[in-house]
Amino acid sequence: MLKQIHMQNVGIYAKNQKIFDNFTFDFTEGKNVCLIGEEGVGKTLLLRAILGEENFTGDILKEASCRGITKSTVKIEDSIEHYLNYDELSSQDKKLVKAFLNLKSLSYSFSKLTKKFQLKVMILKQVLMKPKFFFLDDVLSIFNMKERKELFQLFENTQITLFYVTSDLEDAILFPYLVIMGKKGILMEGSTLSVLKEEKIMKRLGFSLPFFVDLSLQLQSYGLIDKVYLEGKELTNHLWKSN
Repeated sequence: MLKQIHMQNVGIYAKNQKIFDNFTFDFTEGKNVCLIGEEGVGKTLLLRAILGEENFTGDILKEASCRGITKSTVKIEDSIEHYLNYDELSSQDKKLVKAFLNLKSLSYSFSKLTKKFQLKVMILKQVLMKPKFFFLDDVLSIFNMKERKELFQLFENTQITLFYVTSDLEDAILFPYLVIMGKKGILMEGSTLSVLKEEKIMKRLGFSLPFFVDLSLQLQSYGLIDKVYLEGKELTNHLWKSN
């Protein structure tokens, strides 16, 4: 039976002020989800609540282990090898480390790495703990598309389900399921494509569709293409082939 994280009427208050309340959602194993909302709506606080780092009202029931990263900056003086406890890893996990990091040596000091590579190592360390669910807070923009695909492949290979929060719709379209969060809970949810097609509602909520998604919707409405493309490269390739 698939594992879930049940969130029922979750709310967070800070300094006697309501940040959000009435957030109810079941996050199910096997379906990556993106939660999107305007700045300040409480997305990061929700993640911190799920990970046990923030007080909340309501209920959060976790049926399986979960890990996550809500901070992308840390101060660590260890080598990568020591930080990952590499010597204690199984041979399979050692192969995973080498494949994902693609380094000749793991003796590099963590503090000397670029912020992007630090983040890769931090994510990998959590993945090696073999959680069922993983939570990430608005970090994809630091990676290029190739690196993003490698990251998604890491989660797929390790059978970890990803819950991602952002205010950037271009990041959100990389996920199959989209949840839009407001101060009073969930405003809209569904398959990413079905949510994006509610263009008027999206704009009213303050979200502008990425250019190539908007163009896809317009071309489809005129019968010029038969599907909506969520990646600009795919749309461009289709239009070139059509000509």
